[in-house]
Amino acid sequence: MKNLIVILIILAMVQAMNAQPVGYYNGTEGKTGDELKAALHDIIKDHVSMDYSYAKNVFALSDRDPNNPENVILLYTGRSTVWNYYGTGGDYINREHVWAKSHGNFGEAKPAGSDYHNLRPADGSVNVARSNKDFDICQGVAGAQQHSEATECYFTSNAWEPRDAVKGDVARIIFYMSTRYEGGSGEPDLEVVDELGTYPAPQHGKLSALYQWNITDNPDAFEQNRNNVIYSFQKNRNPYIDNPRWAQMIWGDMVADPIAIGNMEQSIQIVTPSDAVTISATASGSGTITATLKWGLSFTELTNSISMGLSGGEYGATIPAQAANARVFVQVEATNGTATSSSVVYNYLVQPVFAGTITPIIEAQGETADSPLADQIISVTGVVTGNFGQGYYIQDAAQAWSGLYIYDLGRNPEIGDSVIVTGKLVEYYNLTELTEISMFKLVSKNNPLPEPIVITTGAEKEPYESVYVKIANGQVTSINEGFGLWKINDGSGPLMVHNTVIHSHIPELAEYYSVTGPLTYDFSEWKIELRSADDIQAGLDTEKPIIVELNQTSSEYIWIYFNEAIKIDDVDNLENYSFNTSVDVLSANRHAIQTHIILLRVTNMSMGMHALTVSNIQDLSGNIMEPQTISFFSEYTLIDEVVEGEIKLYPNPAITGVINLDNTRNVVSVDIFDFSGRLVHHLDNMDRLQKIVVGGLPQGVLSVLMKTDNGKVITKQIVVQ
Repeated sequence: MKNLIVILIILAMVQAMNAQPVGYYNGTEGKTGDELKAALHDIIKDHVSMDYSYAKNVFALSDRDPNNPENVILLYTGRSTVWNYYGTGGDYINREHVWAKSHGNFGEAKPAGSDYHNLRPADGSVNVARSNKDFDICQGVAGAQQHSEATECYFTSNAWEPRDAVKGDVARIIFYMSTRYEGGSGEPDLEVVDELGTYPAPQHGKLSALYQWNITDNPDAFEQNRNNVIYSFQKNRNPYIDNPRWAQMIWGDMVADPIAIGNMEQSIQIVTPSDAVTISATASGSGTITATLKWGLSFTELTNSISMGLSGGEYGATIPAQAANARVFVQVEATNGTATSSSVVYNYLVQPVFAGTITPIIEAQGETADSPLADQIISVTGVVTGNFGQGYYIQDAAQAWSGLYIYDLGRNPEIGDSVIVTGKLVEYYNLTELTEISMFKLVSKNNPLPEPIVITTGAEKEPYESVYVKIANGQVTSINEGFGLWKINDGSGPLMVHNTVIHSHIPELAEYYSVTGPLTYDFSEWKIELRSADDIQAGLDTEKPIIVELNQTSSEYIWIYFNEAIKIDDVDNLENYSFNTSVDVLSANRHAIQTHIILLRVTNMSMGMHALTVSNIQDLSGNIMEPQTISFFSEYTLIDEVVEGEIKLYPNPAITGVINLDNTRNVVSVDIFDFSGRLVHHLDNMDRLQKIVVGGLPQGVLSVLMKTDNGKVITKQIVVQ
């Protein structure tokens, strides 16, 4: 991963985006049991799902070793390992599903199988040993073993006990999964139970052990950092890290807080150094309630207290303006004199001050392939049009040369955010991008995106590098180009579409789509990056159908193959078919299953060249073909009735799949075809047999074609039942 060390060194700045918004858990106050679990589910569901494979990039931030930012800490061993040392078994890193993926059979698919809250880096061999065991206390249990490598872990045939330092981490992950996945929208319904051996049910145990571990091993700074980092990617949090007592309120007998603190809000969403911020909340319970706002510049040091005034049923207090880049932590505490309750600790960020010069993106791009400002430190502004984990795209105008890619691992602003970014402009394998970000300022949120610029698939791409574009109507010409790529073409040339870590679409060959998204360039390919299902809309087929093949199977039947499915309308209109010879069309039908085929039944066929003209046939979108003439040579002809009558074919219908042909001395070959034109039997009559017996024939209407020694062709039909 490029620039990883630089990014990790400035990680504290990166996590400026990892705020826990004030009021995130509004609606949970006063609730316990299933009611509280349901309220938490509603808050954390529908998160931004990303690919399982991308977890290693997230781990580089969420599970990094605080003493060595190039390493990650492995869950069960506690060992510090180079962040990208992934492989199978041994000391390689595995992406461990803490809630075993076989407990509910959700695999690695989104959302449950790739939920980063449930994934932890683990030693490969230890991961194999843990397998899909439930969690429980194993030390002292008969038959329990101490793991030879993860020496603080113990296991039995159906249970695994993690090391003490992560027992609470494991418990809170299991509680998260049981809360996040309740069976809606086709997702698994996961439940934590007080049992072992729960595989393959969508259950995990053992509740009594997990419940105790949550109490004895409180969240530490490492676990809180994980929650913050994953929140920046998925936009949802593990509530049991933010408030471990909720597990006791749901799975234990802990009652709700005596004073319910809710409806917390901050008066200004994007805070600058000149802004004083008012925090408001409601507090309900018995007696006379007073409230205090506690705040500070550290999660563990809320050293400032302000008495909150009561007005209109809301308590409020104002925090004075703070310095740029300060992170302010807040908590409301309420008491009635005998009981005291506290809210979750929330925080907000004071945005930096920008006093530099903004470079328009069109100048940064230079309207050339290579930027004239390459290797310079510049500042740009724009609206985020796409975010893909490692970086995001911004745009400052609805025109060519107005987009720029920002390589900024872990920042994860949202689409519609207006931002100012300072960094080094570089040409990275022919993609102009801003990297080594030294300043990021959120200006506003929920801004409308510029209208996507409509381009053709074959257009010159460089002016639209990193620009939000749209292909109005492209046909899928390849469904798998490798690495999540597929190809469309609107008639002007091919263009790749990229299934990203954020969204994947399974295309159908020959279907038409309108595709939107940022246009990018990497690995020597131009491609549109998909952000969501909204980026793929059904397109309109504007191409007229054409004949691609003609196949004559007998003197009576001709098969016409089109490049796409056709409407049944007008297929049986015999005026749509004409020959340049004496051949007449008796009937025309669309194939019942293969809807791109028309079957003609003709008469007066003769050996030699013929030209068939077809017109007025429509595809399923109503596009009408241009008249098309197909020339072909026919080796078939109709034989005189006297000659045809000399050969006898019986029984007809045939019951056993055996037929007899009499008076065949002059017949040199026999071919039998089924209704689709497939050859099912061939015989050369080299011995001039007077009678030929053919067996093993399939059921259906069969065409029997016989060639004689004088060059004539005789056709007959027989029914095999």
